[in-house]
Amino acid sequence: MSSGVDSRDGVSPNSGATPGPEGQGQGQSAAARVWAQFHNVIFERLAAVENAANALRRATLTPEVRQKAVLEAHRLAGSLGMFGLEEGTHVAREIEHLLGEQAVLAPETPHRLMELSAALRHELEKGPA
Repeated sequence: MSSGVDSRDGVSPNSGATPGPEGQGQGQSAAARVWAQFHNVIFERLAAVENAANALRRATLTPEVRQKAVLEAHRLAGSLGMFGLEEGTHVAREIEHLLGEQAVLAPETPHRLMELSAALRHELEKGPA
């Protein structure tokens, strides 16, 4: 299953980077280009998580919205590390597990999911490292 952040032409954030201090700028530039290319997709995935968090808070979370949030959190967890967003990966993974592992969600889950989705937004708004 593709994360959607892999480009079709095989470009990775480090493509074109050369070793040494001179190449680091090129690598960061490549990461920034890939980030810009997939910015909308990444934030659409975040929107699915935020939608689920808000629905859960209102007690209107459907199985379809929940599953979509689990899938998008999984995709984010799998792709954010290549941008140096390790904390974003960790938060997305926690969201995935929070929504995906329990048939019945605990009473504290709505509050925790709101916290996590806000933390994920914060990490994504910082952009690549």
